[in-house]
Amino acid sequence: MTTKQRLYLSVAAIVTFVLLAGPPVQLRAQTAAQTTGAIDDNDIGGVVTGANGPEAGVWVIAETNELPTKYAKMVVTDDLGRYVIPDLPTANYSVWVRGYGLVDSPKMRAKPGRYLDLKAIPAPNEAEAAHYYPAIYWYSMMNIPDQSQFGGKSNIPEKLTQVDWLKQMKNIGCIGCHQLGQESTRTIPAQFGHFNSGEEAWMRRVQSGQSGEQMTNQLAGNFGGAPFKYLGEWTDRIAKGELPKSKPSRPQGVERNVVVTSWEWGEADRYLHDEIASDRRYPTVNANGPIYGSPEYSTDTMAILDPKTNKATLFKMPVQDPEMPESLGPGHAAGIKPLQPSAYWGDQKLWDTRANNHNAMIDKQGRVWLAASVRAQDNAAFCKKGSDHPSARVFPLDKSSRQVAMLIPRP
Repeated sequence: MTTKQRLYLSVAAIVTFVLLAGPPVQLRAQTAAQTTGAIDDNDIGGVVTGANGPEAGVWVIAETNELPTKYAKMVVTDDLGRYVIPDLPTANYSVWVRGYGLVDSPKMRAKPGRYLDLKAIPAPNEAEAAHYYPAIYWYSMMNIPDQSQFGGKSNIPEKLTQVDWLKQMKNIGCIGCHQLGQESTRTIPAQFGHFNSGEEAWMRRVQSGQSGEQMTNQLAGNFGGAPFKYLGEWTDRIAKGELPKSKPSRPQGVERNVVVTSWEWGEADRYLHDEIASDRRYPTVNANGPIYGSPEYSTDTMAILDPKTNKATLFKMPVQDPEMPESLGPGHAAGIKPLQPSAYWGDQKLWDTRANNHNAMIDKQGRVWLAASVRAQDNAAFCKKGSDHPSARVFPLDKSSRQVAMLIPRP
């Protein structure tokens, strides 16, 4: 693109959209520039209309499997329903409309440099519309114990306050990293079998996989098992057809200027806990350079994405002590093996890390600093109580689950 103003937000994410074969694109004459605006050879542009005319504030998504990684780019329509998806790599794309109050439109095939008008499809009912709501709209349906239930007046441990409960359920716990409320968490997988109540289902659910022990200890131990009732009531109500009370509004104002790019990178049976692209203090460092993923407990293999070539590579992080045990089990937030089978992976042991790279930072020189393990948990004597080391005198540490490592990228 040349003179069009744009705001880019690059997002590295694992996505699970399904490509469907669509009908051939019906292209408009080049006079479309008069209503849509000029596009370059690497753009796709057009107008989205619905039953009542232009559809404003809906997403237009272009996705392809023809690049080294699965690639998608998303933009938002303006008040006249116009859109431009800019700077697309050369490939064939599936293009469709998604928006609040709609269901996904049929996927159309298109190449960059072409105009493509699209039809928005209204949702046939409120339940179909709600399927596209952000996860937090569903999670907000969760009931919170009244203040009268705290202080030893119920099965909630006496020492816990309502503030403790809210912090765990809203800010500090799983919600900090995961979209609680998306379809896979607001429903109970059939693979778990039959349960007499949603409460029983959640007792089983949180035991799944290699984080099962840690999740169970938190909910059943620290919280006395009380959250299972509220989690169960939440999914039971949803299963009976209850919908979020609030409806999301479509993007407005500068929100419509955001262009989101996503790449499918990493490994399907691992996860990325974090990623880093630059030094927050000097954000021009590593401009357009590789994005480094942190797989935490899942693997020693660091995923690295090149956003210029759309290629993903894997780098096995070394440790100082190759004989060290896996960074799993006691002292860690993940177990050596699953407590109970996963609904998706069964009883497979998937996580096998030693490096345990939680997150990374990039400095002004472009070096990548890792919060990772390089050895077993036992600290050297100078770190422990009784040492003359200044740090040990103030805060002695017998063990540490992570240390510091550095990756120096080479051209």
